[in-house]
Amino acid sequence: MNASSSIRQNSTTTQLKILDAAESLFVERGFAATSLRAIAGLAEVNLAATHYHFGSKEALFQAAIHRRVNPINEARLQALDELERSSRVLTVAAILAAFFKPLTEGGMSAPVTKLVGRIYGEPESITKPLLEGEFGVVAGRYSSALARALPGLDETELRWRFHFMIGGMIQVLSFGGPLGMKESADTRQQGIERLQSFAVAGFEQGQREVAGG
Repeated sequence: MNASSSIRQNSTTTQLKILDAAESLFVERGFAATSLRAIAGLAEVNLAATHYHFGSKEALFQAAIHRRVNPINEARLQALDELERSSRVLTVAAILAAFFKPLTEGGMSAPVTKLVGRIYGEPESITKPLLEGEFGVVAGRYSSALARALPGLDETELRWRFHFMIGGMIQVLSFGGPLGMKESADTRQQGIERLQSFAVAGFEQGQREVAGG
């Protein structure tokens, strides 16, 4: 290994150590109560390295989120691309199956569920720009597909129904089961599957009435 390769490898290792430490502390303490100094201490790197690689606590928070959700977003876009290129009818059920596919096929790792729960406990001023940046493209693509599958549903109503579906997904990822039910990986998986069926019914409900009203 030459010197430049060694430097790049060390840099990547340092970044991963910082991201792992940041994720752990953000989940445990939240954004406001976590300092860059604490992250650097847990990662066993100097504070200057944290500033060098990520610049600010906000940028590090975004990087920690991006690392976990980007693979899910990419899988969702790929699944929708495949559906749109196929000869299959573009139904609500098929579109939502593509949307939930990364979660029903093992994408609900502990880091993902814990970070999702933490995101929605943070101030809107921090999380809303982050969420729009991370999920804006995916939400736009899927909303457009749903609009084609539901020509009788007006845009405002479609946006609200999509918003409710995302809220349900966050609830399942964050808590994993209804009140009074013991949570487990199985209940979380069942919750996503049930939510998918629930969302299909919700999107299709009253389409003719909305179109006529």
